Amino acid sequence: MKSRGASSLPLAALMLLASLSVSGCGKATTDEDAPAEAAPKVVLAVSAVRVTIRAMRQEIALPGVTAALSTLILRAPTAGRVVGLAVTTGDSVQRGQVIGHIITRDEDAAKAGVKAAQTIDPAEAASLARSVRRYSDTPGIAVRVPQNAVVTQRVVSPGQIVNEFDPLVDLVDPASVYVEAQAPINQLGALKAGMDATVTSALRPGVVYPARIWSLSPSFSAGGTTSPVRVQFAGPGRISLIGAAVEVHITTRSVPDAIAIPAEALFEDAERNNSYVFTVGGDNRAHRVVIATGVRSPTEVQVTHGLTPGDLVITSGGYALSDGLRVRAAITPGAGVTPGAEPAPQGP
Repeated sequence: MKSRGASSLPLAALMLLASLSVSGCGKATTDEDAPAEAAPKVVLAVSAVRVTIRAMRQEIALPGVTAALSTLILRAPTAGRVVGLAVTTGDSVQRGQVIGHIITRDEDAAKAGVKAAQTIDPAEAASLARSVRRYSDTPGIAVRVPQNAVVTQRVVSPGQIVNEFDPLVDLVDPASVYVEAQAPINQLGALKAGMDATVTSALRPGVVYPARIWSLSPSFSAGGTTSPVRVQFAGPGRISLIGAAVEVHITTRSVPDAIAIPAEALFEDAERNNSYVFTVGGDNRAHRVVIATGVRSPTEVQVTHGLTPGDLVITSGGYALSDGLRVRAAITPGAGVTPGAEPAPQGP
């Protein structure tokens, strides 16, 4: 019996120990021992355009004011009363044109005497009136324009009494009107006489006047920050008034076949002193690409190194972009790309 009991006891104890071990191991398991869930993939939705080849130019915009080399003051040929002077600012007048008359003081006095005689002695007044009409059968002394010009200011009004040589009208020769622009000293190096330019003004919104740089002044402004640049109109259309505020646009550089990207795709790294963009690769990830730039306009930038036509550059996302980030690009038509010819948006 002992021997049998002794042999069965160890077997029962082993079975119980094994059961407790299994039970104990199950209770010791924690959440930390469970396999972790896979982290979700971060995908940034962005807009992108294809790199294209197009003509580009770089411009400088300068403020300016119209002035004239030839101005003229039309003066009274004699003392008297002004009549018929109906011209006003902006009117064009021709050489030899009569724009008004001067009634002399003697003529006015004679006519006044006729009126007085009609009251005092009507019989004699008729004879006196005939005599006055015989010697004053014209509307007065004519005021003639000496050359083709534009009226910049009428100094007197009809009916006003003037002395001999008093100014009547200010005139300007429209062919002599030019633009006096002001160029910052840091842009003078890019300007040369003979460069093509255009002139715009609020006087005629939307109208562009062809022009060119006539000369660069050797002097500077009082503060030393700008220098005058004389710009001459190059076509038949021109601004004929002086003192008008204008803006001069001068093309300083042009490239007929520039590799171009939108300006919003460009980033500047001040620490490394370089420029870069983010492109969308075949792996649907953003890739930081350092580039070299050339001509710039308000909307586009020329790339001289780092990109090739057809590359896909990101135009949105800003500083949320990083190298290797997964992106979903919605491709928008760029300059020189036919809408509808773009591939479908790329997914992750």
